[in-house]
Amino acid sequence: MDSLGKVVIWLDRLMCRALDLFTIIVAGILLVLLNFAVFSRFVLNSSVSWGEELPAHILAMLTFIGAAYLTRTNEHLGFDSFARSLNLGVQRVLACINQILMAGFGAALFWYGGRAALSFMGRTLISVDLPMILFRGAVPVGGALIVLICTVRLVGLIMGRINPGELLPEGDA
Repeated sequence: MDSLGKVVIWLDRLMCRALDLFTIIVAGILLVLLNFAVFSRFVLNSSVSWGEELPAHILAMLTFIGAAYLTRTNEHLGFDSFARSLNLGVQRVLACINQILMAGFGAALFWYGGRAALSFMGRTLISVDLPMILFRGAVPVGGALIVLICTVRLVGLIMGRINPGELLPEGDA
């Protein structure tokens, strides 16, 4: 394997670990915040001011970064059983088309999500003094990650370094 291929694999593993860590940490924070809000409301009889707003924004952030994570782990929606029944050449063509369509979706998320996120620049959440761009910025970041993942895979598919079957979820094998 050439040095560029090794660098791409190293970066891919690094990104996957970072997405793993981010998803686990943010989901853990969301779990703690929601449980504290419920505990505070029903046990302490004293609602917290951020009980709905902050978890809702964190969940939205987790959704868009999670979309990139699912793209990386091949757990997005697809017709895997049908794709496996086709010959390798057709699978490769369909996988390339799929990567192009997903990259287009990621590009739209990046562009329009970025424009929307920038419109919240300088604004903070109502209940907590946190910048909204922190949460709204997850849309273009998730889109950019999807574009990056799909572009690397498309090049790998075209060059024959990635087998189309590798891009299908393992559970169907």
